[in-house]
Amino acid sequence: MKYFPINLNVDGRRAVVIGGGRIALRKVNALVDCGADVVVVSPEFCPELADMPGITQIERCYEMGDLDNAAVVISATDSEAANRQVWEDATAAGIPVNVVDQPERCTFTVPAVFRRGDIMIAISTGGAGPALSGSIRRRLDVLIGPEYADLLELLKPMRRRVRKTDLTFEQRARLMRAMSAEDVLDVLRNDGPEPAQALLDKMLEKALAQR
Repeated sequence: MKYFPINLNVDGRRAVVIGGGRIALRKVNALVDCGADVVVVSPEFCPELADMPGITQIERCYEMGDLDNAAVVISATDSEAANRQVWEDATAAGIPVNVVDQPERCTFTVPAVFRRGDIMIAISTGGAGPALSGSIRRRLDVLIGPEYADLLELLKPMRRRVRKTDLTFEQRARLMRAMSAEDVLDVLRNDGPEPAQALLDKMLEKALAQR
């Protein structure tokens, strides 16, 4: 099965996690990190979840009304009956749902994620090889150093400056590709952000002079 890749904005939105164990903890941490309003429903909670601030804990078994107004649902229980009911209720309500380790009961999968500043790379094997996804993520940690995040921070204002010029679309695209190239990353690695910013400024000046 091929999944359509998408980044879901859950900031300030209700996200319901069914289950209170270690797997649920990982899902909760990821949702909290993205700003979700997390509700966890379980008759028991692992110590980390029990002590976690900023989430709503409902200490009982799942009930259908728990999904009201949810933007996303994750079921991470060891109860086959509960997982099946969550899947049926969520799909009937049109709510994106993921039942952990049951791809046939998922309308979305949760990929392994590599983050470097605002750079995010999702690695998915369609649920078939989570260990391989983790291996790829660790390799990315070696290949993509902190200079990539530093370059992105420099490119944010540069992109706004480039868009305000009278360069054509093709010229702007070519310039932004050049600004994202390896030679700029090399300056960041070896000399730091100030020389890299100076190089970006010169590249913009040159592009404007040649238009």
